[in-house]
Parts: sequence; structure tokens; C-alpha cells
Amino acid sequence: MISVIIPTFNEAAVIEETLRRAAAALRSAGEDFELVVVDDASADGTAERVETLALEIPVRVLRRPGRMGLATAVLDGWATARGDVWGVIDADLQHPPETLTALAAAIHQGADLAIGSRYVPGGGTSRWTWVRRFISLAATHMAATVLPLKLAAVGDPMSGLFMIRSSALQDAHLNPLGYKILLEVIAKAHYKNLVEVPYVFQERERGASKLGTRQYAEYLQHLMRLALGTGQFWGWVRYGMVALAGALIDVALFANLVEKWAWAPVAALPVAIEVALLSNYVWSEMITFHGDEASGFRRGYLKRLFRYEWICLPGAALNLSVTMLWILFGGHLLFAAAAGVISGGLFNLAVNIPAIWRTWGRQLPEH
Repeated sequence: MISVIIPTFNEAAVIEETLRRAAAALRSAGEDFELVVVDDASADGTAERVETLALEIPVRVLRRPGRMGLATAVLDGWATARGDVWGVIDADLQHPPETLTALAAAIHQGADLAIGSRYVPGGGTSRWTWVRRFISLAATHMAATVLPLKLAAVGDPMSGLFMIRSSALQDAHLNPLGYKILLEVIAKAHYKNLVEVPYVFQERERGASKLGTRQYAEYLQHLMRLALGTGQFWGWVRYGMVALAGALIDVALFANLVEKWAWAPVAALPVAIEVALLSNYVWSEMITFHGDEASGFRRGYLKRLFRYEWICLPGAALNLSVTMLWILFGGHLLFAAAAGVISGGLFNLAVNIPAIWRTWGRQLPEH
């Protein structure tokens, strides 16, 4: 059986259509299912509307005493679920209920976790402004940057539409904050096969958005909590130590080649940058991403090296450009090299971290 959890807060204007469309889609696919509405004391009669439909479709209401948040609503719904597959969908019709059948099909075909995704081929957003698209993509990229080993390979870890086998959540110790329950699930659930199913996110036609400053702040806090809870933070510490060593090598080698060996800066800088990149790669292999094996190179290290070099090329080019411009305008050699290293490092931090960590594609040990 599939148990679909639908959190609500003042969704009386749309909840009936959501439930009818979800039930029709799952029935047409021959699924055994239940719909569980978790309502946070809506003042507009949402729960009462749901109860009037209970004779027509398999739906029930779990009432909560106040506005306690979407993520905890999902957990409370799962706690009462009767199915062995658990789903989540918003009540506001921005997630087309018909997508539930595609998620269920993915589970039947062997997926442990099936995610409705806006950012895979076939997915998208309907009428978003460029500002809203930028905010959404920036938040997704931020999540993949803070938790790269968990999220870098997932196109839409911010989705609120997904299904998961209940067995994948046994002993997962979920402790979400805010409204992005999927982040918690991806980071802590025990799954092998993750599938993303495309869907087109719709504009809200009725009701009001529940997002505000508080929700955005909780999102940032949730990311930090997950970084600590999954062990990713210590991966970042190791990665930071390697990056710092590489930066020192870059600056020191460049200064020595120019001042002691009389190399031209334009010739010395690419050599210094490349040696630093090689150092970073070697120590990342041996320290940051060595996993359960003995420290040292593993199979496929040349392929990973070429990929790593290619990903880091824009940051290296920025490093070179900033350093040479600083020298051109009369800056001190060491300050110029430091400015270049910082510029390239910040670029990689802001843009390239998910891709860099995906080079190794390894999971941190579960805690």
C-alpha cells in the first residue's frame, strides 16, 4: 500500500481538488493507497472539507493543535501510515497529483526513493520569473555545496514531491527543521536506488504561499544541522586543510620561481597553479576521500584526475588573471599571488564544489 501524506494549513480552497485528482490518478494506475491529510489547525475549515470526502475516497485527517511546520507534519503522517511505501505531496496543486503514478511506477521498478524533479529532462517550472528561478536554483546549489557527498548528484533535492520505501527510513533518526523534509531524507535514509521523475511545477491558483523569512532562516539552519549530523562537516575540515596546503604551495612556489630562479611571472604562475592542483588532488585521494580503504590511490585515479583538472580550470584561469593583473598594476609579488589564489578558491567554493566532490562520488559513513 502507498500512504501519501499531504500537509495542510488553510488550504480549503484547493484541498478537495487535490484529493480527488490524487485518488483518481492512483486508482487508474491500480494502486492500493491511502491519503493522509495532516492539518495544522487550519482556520478555514480545511480538515472539515477533507472529512466530508472520507466516504468517497480513502482519506483521513490527522489534526495538530497549531502551525508546527511542514516537515514535522510529514513525520507525524508517516507515524500513522499503513502502507509500506510513503509519499509526500503539497496540497496547493503546484505539484500535479497525477505525478504520483509515475513515482509509484519508479518504486515498483526497483527504486527505493523516487523524487519528483523540476531539474531533469522533461521537468520544469510553469511561469516563474527569472528572479524566482534564480532563488530556487541558488538554494538548490547551496544545498549541494553544503552537503556535496549527499546531494551533488541529485537534480532537485529541494522537491516536496517524492515517494520512499518505508524500510529505507527504519532507524534513520529523522530530525527535520522547517519545510524541506526531502533534504533530511536524502541525507539520512538507507537507500540504494534513487530515481528522479520529471514534472512541471505549477503556479498556485488559489490560496496563499506559506514561505517567509522564518522558513528561509530555518532552511539555512537545517543545512548546518545536517552537515554536522551526517559527518559532512568533518569531510569539509579535511577538504579545507588540503585546500589551504595547496594555496600555500601555489604562493610559495610562484615566489621562488620568480625571485630565486628568475622565471618570468607569466611562465611561473601556470606551473605553480598546476603543482598546487596536483597536490590538492593527491591529498584529496589519500585523506578526504579515502573511504574505508587503506590510504592511497584507487582504481580510476587518472580518470578522476582529468575530471578534477577540467572542473578546476575556470578557477585556475581566474587565479592566473587576477595575479597577473595585480602584478601589471605594480602589486607586490606575494600579494598578487595571494589575491589570485583567494579569487580562484572563492570561485570554486561558490560554483564548483558539487562538481568537484562528485569527482570522487563517495558517501560519508552513516552516523
